[in-house]
Amino acid sequence: MSKENEETLKVYNEKAGTYLATSITHDNIDPEKAKRKREKLNKFINENIGTLPKGAKIFEFGSGDGKNAKYIEDLGYEITASDVAEDFINATKNKGVKTIKFNVLEDNFNEKYSGVFAWRVFVHFTKEDALQVLKKIYDALEDNGIFVFNVMNREEKNVDEEWVDFSNEYHIGAERYYKYFKEEDMNEIIKKTEFKVSKFHTEGGENNNKWLVYVLKK
Repeated sequence: MSKENEETLKVYNEKAGTYLATSITHDNIDPEKAKRKREKLNKFINENIGTLPKGAKIFEFGSGDGKNAKYIEDLGYEITASDVAEDFINATKNKGVKTIKFNVLEDNFNEKYSGVFAWRVFVHFTKEDALQVLKKIYDALEDNGIFVFNVMNREEKNVDEEWVDFSNEYHIGAERYYKYFKEEDMNEIIKKTEFKVSKFHTEGGENNNKWLVYVLKK
């Protein structure tokens, strides 16, 4: 695990409760916008995770408030949610979802899964972290399993990486590490694994390219 990720995890261990509260406050500013974003993400999850056989085992790391894990469970899957910060873990458990404490860079998977999901998690990984995680996920998947994740597009930024505390719903009163990936750089990292890119698109921001979104297949 990189020093950058280690320090960022310390921040979330201290500030996860603040993150949850500020996210709710932000959504309440424009509830209709928040609803549209939620519906769009649910549709994406349904179109990808939802293609797997019902009852299949799914693992999510970086579950945060647990909304994604709960939606996946409601689609008919056996979901294991996870995070490193106790406030995030408790938020997901409070939704009735099986949740464990798990650091994908340090802990090992104990079983195989049909799908793995990670949303807005790679923003805190260095290139080396990202490659390590991809290889670990590949080994944790069953044959034909999928990994669904996104990374922040470097085209939207004027730096490759930075320590920052944003002023919007991600404001928590402490800086943490953010890494931005060019599409070609992310593709080169993926090529160092045995994954195949099943689907790819960009989304978000004014130019619809804030995020690079991947569905990888084993």
